[in-house]
Formats: sequence, structure tokens, C-alpha cells
Amino acid sequence: MRNEAVVFLAGLIVSIGLAGTSHAAQIDDDTKARQGVVRCGGNSLLRLGGAEVHFISYTLRNLSSATPITIDRITFFDATGSVLFDSDTSGFPTFANGVLGSSDNVLDPNQSAQLDTLDVPLPFLLQTQRPIQLEIVWSAPERVLTLEVSGSRIGRERDPGTGAQLAERTRGSIGCRTIDLRRGN
Repeated sequence: MRNEAVVFLAGLIVSIGLAGTSHAAQIDDDTKARQGVVRCGGNSLLRLGGAEVHFISYTLRNLSSATPITIDRITFFDATGSVLFDSDTSGFPTFANGVLGSSDNVLDPNQSAQLDTLDVPLPFLLQTQRPIQLEIVWSAPERVLTLEVSGSRIGRERDPGTGAQLAERTRGSIGCRTIDLRRGN
């Protein structure tokens, strides 16, 4: 019995050591690029006669500790593929946390920016126009860890008369995916 315990402990120690090595190798192989395109799902709608609002809060993260990432373009599409908003023609939106906006589209090293669909001039959509897609085109002066984008679907009570947001009713994550990379030098 004592021999089995020693073998078990030795195996456990080796397993923990190998797990750490595997994790380090995975980090070393993370995808790096100079340009990319990220797409995310989303929604923008009113329900219950305007008493509830649903929107998305997107978070953009520069995981590099040394190199800035430029957000070149932001485009929202409705379910039919029609453009709802394009920063190339409408200007760059102001982000909820103020990190990016009309005069600054560069995520400095280690910065994160929050963009809420309520801060973009998007209409509240009919069911035939939902869901939406967000496309983010980004670039960097050298290869960096790719832009990380995540989203949260938020539903809040809303005063139909004033439009004021009230208590949160629901929250969930939405998917984002890198669809194009230019690795460059």
C-alpha cells in the first residue's frame, strides 16, 4: 500500500510539472499578426413596448505590453447584410470608457476599450433586421498578439417615456471570432 502511495505522488508531481510546461509552450505559440479582422454577433432592440432595452457591450483588448494597435474601421451590419454604421463614413464612435473616440483610434499597450451599441447611432431593430454583426479591422506597426474582442448581451429595464435605463434584467456572453489575419514581418 505504501509503495502505491509513493507511485501515485510521483505521478502527480510529474503531471503537474508537465502541465506547466505545456501551458508555457501554448503561450509561446499564440497567434501574432500585423493586421486582422474580427467579427462579433449582437443585437439592438426594444421590447415590451419600449420598457426593456437590449444592447451589446464589446470589449477590445490590446494584449501587447509594447506595441499599440490601431482600430482602422468599425462596421455594423443588420441581419440582411445592410450596413447600419461605418466609421469610414460616419466617423469613429466614442467608446463608453473614453479610451477610444473620434480623435483617438489607437489602443496603447495593455489598454482595453468598451464600446456599447447604445453609444453608436444604431436604430433599435425590427425582428427581420436582427441579429447584427460587428466587424473590426485593426492593424499594428509590427506583429502583435491578435486583438482580443469579447461581448456581453445586456437587457435592462427602460422608462419608455424618458428612455432612462433602469435595473439590469439579463446578461450573457456573445461570440467574437477572428476571420482574417495578415501576419507580415
